[in-house]
Amino acid sequence: MLKQKYRSFSVSVLDPSRSGIKIKSLDRSGEELINKAINDKKKNKQIKANDPIYVVFDRDKHDKKELLRCKKLARENNITILFSSICFEIWILMHFEPVFSSYSSDELFKKLSGPKYFDQDYKDFKGVDIRKLRPFLFDNVQFAKDNADKLYKIHHDMINDDPFTNVGNYLKEIFQTNEL
Repeated sequence: MLKQKYRSFSVSVLDPSRSGIKIKSLDRSGEELINKAINDKKKNKQIKANDPIYVVFDRDKHDKKELLRCKKLARENNITILFSSICFEIWILMHFEPVFSSYSSDELFKKLSGPKYFDQDYKDFKGVDIRKLRPFLFDNVQFAKDNADKLYKIHHDMINDDPFTNVGNYLKEIFQTNEL
């Protein structure tokens, strides 16, 4: 959806079957995702040494030691981590309202299912065609970014803070735009 919104043809993923951003749940730990990105970078000759690489994951079952290893591994390999705690849905909720309280995944899903949000079971949206999300999120990216910036001012430690997200910090960089 963001690639469409910003008409970002320069953003791509390593997927020979499809150009553009691919969102795929790999059901792996952050460390496994970072290692996969490192290996993909080594194997794919289209990736230049200075090309930015982003790995997106959330807290889920990661403990502090794992997150510290992830940060170190990413830093050593010039990879940027986009991270949300407790889960990515904290970023989704920011499209509707500021977030300063911690939620469990179940609480976030229940809240997003409510009438002020998706007004239907949010689990039905997870992993679906992004066109279904578009009416809810497309025009609210700047609002979400502003909400994320407010949260980041007080919760900027991915290891210890909850709620936390830094997704909004990188949107302008990824999509090479000044406007969200």
